[in-house]
Amino acid sequence: MIPFLKDYLFAISQLRDPRLWKPVLWATLLSLGSIFFTVLIAGTLIFQTVDSLSQSLTYWMSWADGWIAGIATVLGTFFIAMLGYFFLVNVYAAILGIFIDGALDDVHDTHFPNTNWNKPPGIIESILSSIRFILWSLFIYLLASPLLLVGYFLPPIGLILQFLLGGFLLSREYGQLIEMRIPREQRLKKPGKLIHGTVATALWLIPVVNLVAPLLLAVSLMHNRLEEQNQGLKYSKIS
Repeated sequence: MIPFLKDYLFAISQLRDPRLWKPVLWATLLSLGSIFFTVLIAGTLIFQTVDSLSQSLTYWMSWADGWIAGIATVLGTFFIAMLGYFFLVNVYAAILGIFIDGALDDVHDTHFPNTNWNKPPGIIESILSSIRFILWSLFIYLLASPLLLVGYFLPPIGLILQFLLGGFLLSREYGQLIEMRIPREQRLKKPGKLIHGTVATALWLIPVVNLVAPLLLAVSLMHNRLEEQNQGLKYSKIS
């Protein structure tokens, strides 16, 4: 079986455990609250920017009778909406990461009790880590926005680039989250798997399923990492 598929099937099977739904509930409630205030603030700023741009275009291109401004507004709104929707998964994943340690501990105690597993970081450290991830993701999205904008006009290139970008960010963040729970001497320098993160980004497109996509990513990466660690221990004992 393909390794990442095996990891995700394992993660899906863990959804029967009600203890894994606690971080999803907290992440959903806090994300909805943060989205409400963000949309309220961002909506005002976008309206003012678009209105100013529209007036400028109409002044410099009066011959177009405002239709260029209309097209620019529609395309700009669509592009911002697409970026915002995919960026939201990073915000949701960051909030979920604050509450996910208990769920990961349950998976470890049930399926990987013999592997070394550190205690979770403190709440302050988790919050700071999540804030860093959100800011880092925002920087990367802004940096990649010109390439994504061109890609959206050349389907499916834009969607593929979006999946790869989201997959990179999510797998890197949750890979580091898993590595923090592993003894320092056994940690990987480049944590996470791009294919796992890309699958989670694709799942984000599916309503309701998107709420558990980051959780599935975390558990699948954990399964992949601890399975590799177990294999390494077996080989070392044989040798």
